[in-house]
Amino acid sequence: MQALELETTVDPAGNVHLPEQYRSVYGQHVRLLVLLPQAGEPAFPREKNIDPMRFSQTIAWPIDGLGYQREARAEWG
Repeated sequence: MQALELETTVDPAGNVHLPEQYRSVYGQHVRLLVLLPQAGEPAFPREKNIDPMRFSQTIAWPIDGLGYQREARAEWG
């Protein structure tokens, strides 16, 4: 079974519309999983701008990464 994850809106008539690229599944038997937001939480929270630098230096590593890499490469030659 192939998994497909997408976000869509259920229209007032209760219909779920698939994007054009998935029209090949029309008329086929599928299993549908519906995830509903809990009360008080946004439906699908997303950050539009992710700053990866806010995660930099957040892990205390026991050794210096550059030193480890140099030692490993020294073993090669």
